[in-house]
Amino acid sequence: MKKPQLFGKALLGIGVVSLSLGSISCKQEAKPVDPKEVAEEENEAKFEEVERAEEIAETLVDVSEFDLTQRELGKLAQVNGINSEVKALGKMMETHHDESYKDLTGLSKTRNISVPTAITEDGQKEYEDLKKVAPKNFDRDYLREVLKDHKNAIDEFSKEAQKTADVEVKAFLERKVTSLTEHHKATEALAIKLNIK
Repeated sequence: MKKPQLFGKALLGIGVVSLSLGSISCKQEAKPVDPKEVAEEENEAKFEEVERAEEIAETLVDVSEFDLTQRELGKLAQVNGINSEVKALGKMMETHHDESYKDLTGLSKTRNISVPTAITEDGQKEYEDLKKVAPKNFDRDYLREVLKDHKNAIDEFSKEAQKTADVEVKAFLERKVTSLTEHHKATEALAIKLNIK
């Protein structure tokens, strides 16, 4: 008689184990994911990528506008400047901003970003306003303009360099800020030397 009891206990044990395994496997089954949530998450990721790309594009457009304007103002300083050091500063600005613009266009092409190829309307207005300045005041106004423009650009491009996750754009902006800081210091030293405030 012991055999049926033993057999019954074995069956009962197998049943308990089966039930517990069944409940464990049910708990581990993944809940069905809502397709709407999946689509929203995928779209959100795409839009974040698009936003980052747009921010990079805007930054590169701003840098190119700045370079093109400073290059043209540098050319103007070589023609309209009175002091030989102002003319030399204008030549340096033309050269450095032309080189920077060439680097920028290479970087923008690798990202399929369009940048201005000529001085913008705002840059042209700045150029025309400076061109109208009386010769005796040109050096003063040019140095003030360079100081103001470079200070603003340093602030803006420093912030953009910190924000961007694009390694190449970040490196470009950091080099740009270093170069602009050198320009600002050289211009400031010349303004002090010429007693321009």
